Amino acid sequence: MTAPVTRARLEQLLRAGDPIAAARAAALAPGRRVAVVGDHAEDRLVDGDVEGTIEAHRAAHAAGRPSEAAIAYGDGTTAEAVAARIDALAALARETGLLRVVCPVPAEGGATRPGSWGVEDLTVIAVSRLAMPADVGVRPHWRRLGQAMCQVSVAFGASEWLIPEGDPADAAHLAEGVGVEFG
Repeated sequence: MTAPVTRARLEQLLRAGDPIAAARAAALAPGRRVAVVGDHAEDRLVDGDVEGTIEAHRAAHAAGRPSEAAIAYGDGTTAEAVAARIDALAALARETGLLRVVCPVPAEGGATRPGSWGVEDLTVIAVSRLAMPADVGVRPHWRRLGQAMCQVSVAFGASEWLIPEGDPADAAHLAEGVGVEFG
């Protein structure tokens, strides 16, 4: 097992805004898979579109409940805050083994810019993959990023998609298009 990445390195990668460098740092292996998942809310603590506290996730884990954590980024969120959130979640995942997935959630946008930029989206996904243990999934936000960006995000460390009910996306075709196995 390799040593966890430092928060300073996470901040550096996020500030650089270079998704290729972040993906290289994550050392993504060939032969990767992407899973399409359903709504897991049955027995899990799920943040949804808003970050829950680390303490809430820790309490759920102490009670034996797994969780899914949001990572807010984009307009109005600093690289330092994103790195701190990713670092704290990675530490919790290593400690408890009950964090199942992290979901980077871009801001919805403000008056000065969109919620996030495509390069920023891919960088946060790659940095999340770099920091998380291998058994923690990284799931891009389908509704805010869209089908094409979620497809490309697999090359940057995304490992699963949660396709909204009624969305006509052909997940197998999308996976094939980026050269990953579907399942």
